Amino acid sequence: MKNQTGNQIALSEAKVRLGAIRESLKIQKNVIVGIRNAIKREKASARVAKINAKQVKAAASAERKAARVAKLEAKLAALKAPLAGTAARKAARKPSKVVITKGPKA
Repeated sequence: MKNQTGNQIALSEAKVRLGAIRESLKIQKNVIVGIRNAIKREKASARVAKINAKQVKAAASAERKAARVAKLEAKLAALKAPLAGTAARKAARKPSKVVITKGPKA
């Protein structure tokens, strides 16, 4: 085996350290990529949740509006329905003659 000079020894040690640094950088890069992907997934799920919330809110609003329309239609039907009981008999009677109690006598 040849005797290595100080420069050759330092060079080989630097190569070893450089390899270790490259491996460390690869690992760190993989961690960063993983974090970025996790952030993307989180943003996507938040976007989907927001869309779902809007749909639920719109459905609830439509349901409330439909209930209000149904209530108003029922009220209208009740107004259009024939009067019952005493009110119906009174409505069917002929009106009485108007009696003038004051004013010039005719």
